Amino acid sequence: MKDQNAPRNSPTVQLLQAVGGGVSGAITRFVSQPFDVLKIRFQLQVEPLKAKSNESKYGGMLQAFKTIYREEGIRGVWKGHLAGQVMSISYALVQFWSYEQLRNAAAKKKFFHEHNHFSYFVCGGTAGCIGTIVAQPFDVVRTRVVAADPDSRTSQLGAISGAFRVFRNEGFRGISSGMALTLLQIYPLVGANFLFYKLFNRMLVNIGEYVTDKQNPKHTIPGPLLFISGGMSGVVSKMLVYPADVIKKRLMLHHFEDDRKSFGENPKCSSVRECIANTLKYEGPSGFYKGMLPTLYKSGVMTACYFTIYDTFNHYVTQAYKRYERDQEDEKQTQAKKGKW
Repeated sequence: MKDQNAPRNSPTVQLLQAVGGGVSGAITRFVSQPFDVLKIRFQLQVEPLKAKSNESKYGGMLQAFKTIYREEGIRGVWKGHLAGQVMSISYALVQFWSYEQLRNAAAKKKFFHEHNHFSYFVCGGTAGCIGTIVAQPFDVVRTRVVAADPDSRTSQLGAISGAFRVFRNEGFRGISSGMALTLLQIYPLVGANFLFYKLFNRMLVNIGEYVTDKQNPKHTIPGPLLFISGGMSGVVSKMLVYPADVIKKRLMLHHFEDDRKSFGENPKCSSVRECIANTLKYEGPSGFYKGMLPTLYKSGVMTACYFTIYDTFNHYVTQAYKRYERDQEDEKQTQAKKGKW
């Protein structure tokens, strides 16, 4: 059974949804890139993350930032930003556009209409996978640029040219390194992001109505509270799937170990099984959680920015245009009725 009252998205509305996703991805990437650099460096370090360890290059967030700035300058803190921007824009554009179309289709089905929270999870997870497939080549390039020695050829790769270079030298396997694991990770991660974000927003609306003793039928939430809600959903979701992200990043190192001589020992990860076995053998269970602190900072900030920017754009631009379309349609119907008379 379908819900015939579910709204449709015109081509222009779909374009605005995609643009809103792209804008959200671009701004979010700029804000979160330094944390992403730290996360990748920490994840790929075999040696322990201890401040007073003589064998470790990085021992903590502040020390790592100082080391990167001293050795590579301010550009090192934002290393891989161009490839990261291409990845983030393509991912967010496709993800948010896909999510809106999937939610629109799900609203026409009785089951999803009656199980909204399940719909958020399924549509969010599916949209995340679609966005990941599109952005995966740029994620491979970004990871290699951030992980490579500053004076190596790999550290100078461009986003698109780098993707072509990896594909030319290593084929589809190289450009899709870690994709299977990424998809297994991204579905519950993004699905949980959307689910928790909607749940937290519902809680904020309920609390607001209780405190003010006024109804909020449009579920209007101030920007700062949207930011907090997005940040909380990002942190909770990321904690659930973090070990898979570590394995994925280490798989992406395969084939360019020679460009990482200044970072200590390289993880031996030519397959998921080998990566799990070697991480447990040499680093113990804590090895799967390396870099989690900057990741949680990054995930909280990134998810908060993603949702806040997109929802703000959606409210002031996309929804405004939808209302304009409805007014135009109503005007046409009114004129048509007058013509019949």
